[in-house]
Amino acid sequence: MQNIIKGAAALALSALLLAPTAATSQEAVDSGMTIYFQMGGNPGDTATLARELGARDAARVLKVDLIEQHSGWNPQKMLTQANEALAGQPDAIVVMGHPGTDAMTSFINKAKADGIVVIVNNNALPGTGLSYFGLDNYGAGRNLANMTITNGNLSEGDKVVVYGAFAEGAAGFVVAKGSTEVLTESGIEFDTLQWSNEAVADPSLSIPVLVAYLESNPDVKGIIVAGHGGITAVLDKVLEGAGKEPGEIATSGFDISSAAIQGVKDGYVTVILDQQPYLQGFMPVLAAVLEKKYGIAGLDLNTGGGSVTQDNVEAIEALVQTGVR
Repeated sequence: MQNIIKGAAALALSALLLAPTAATSQEAVDSGMTIYFQMGGNPGDTATLARELGARDAARVLKVDLIEQHSGWNPQKMLTQANEALAGQPDAIVVMGHPGTDAMTSFINKAKADGIVVIVNNNALPGTGLSYFGLDNYGAGRNLANMTITNGNLSEGDKVVVYGAFAEGAAGFVVAKGSTEVLTESGIEFDTLQWSNEAVADPSLSIPVLVAYLESNPDVKGIIVAGHGGITAVLDKVLEGAGKEPGEIATSGFDISSAAIQGVKDGYVTVILDQQPYLQGFMPVLAAVLEKKYGIAGLDLNTGGGSVTQDNVEAIEALVQTGVR
C-alpha cells in the first residue's frame, strides 16, 4: 500500500509540473534563439573540447541554434569572426576578448545598435560591462598560491620560487602579482624567476632553468608556475632533473593536460588550477538567453576555481577522457 501511495504521489507531481499554466501564451525562455559562439582553438582539441561540449549542452537544454566559430587562438581572426557573426544578425554573439577592448569597441557598439547581445568568454574585455565567464587572472594567481600553501603544507618562513612574468603589462603579470601578494601576506619567503619568451613557446627550455635554480637554492620548498600550462606539464622533469623525490617540493601551476595529470598521480605535481572550460561554454549560452529574454546582464564568473590534487585526480582523469574537464 505504501508503494502505491508513493507512486500516486509521484504521478500527481509529474502531472502538476506538466500542466499548462497562465504563462503558456508567453514565448518560452528557450525558444528560437540563434547564437554565434567563439570557441578559441580548433575543433575537438584539448584546449577547446570541454568548452564546445558545455556550449552544446546548454544549447540543447535551452533549444538554441548554436553556430560555432574556431580561430586557432588568432586574435585577428576572432575580430573578423565577430564581425562575420554580426552580419548574420543573430540574437547573441559570444566572443573571446583576446583582440582587446579597443579593437572590439566598434563591433560592440554595432551589436548594441542592432539589439544583439554580446557575451564574453575565456578572456575578458575590461571596461565594457559585458557578462564574462572565464579566468580572473589576479584572482586565479591568488587562488593558485593559496592552494599551493594548503596542499603543499607550507608555512610562515618557508621559501618558494614563483616562475612567471614580472614585467607589468606582460602576459601572466597579473597572475604572478596575485600569487606573490598571497605569499607576502602569509609570511612565506619567495624568489621571482622570469620566464623567457623562448620558454613560453617551448616549455622544455624551462627545465634546465628551474633545475639550476633548485640546485643553487636547496632550501626552497615550493615552485609556483604562475599561469602556463605547458610549463606546469614538465614540472615532473624539473624535479627529476634536480634529484628530488615526488612530494619533496610542493609544485603548482595551471591547466589540465595528460602530462600534468600524470605528474599529479606520480606525486611530482602538488596541485593544478583548472580553468573549467566546460563552464566557459555552458554559462555564456545561458547568460545570452537570460539577457535577451529578461534583460539580465553584467554577469561575471571566475571559472578558475577548480583544482586537481591526488585526492581527486582519478575522478578528474575520467572526466577529461569524456571531454568535460
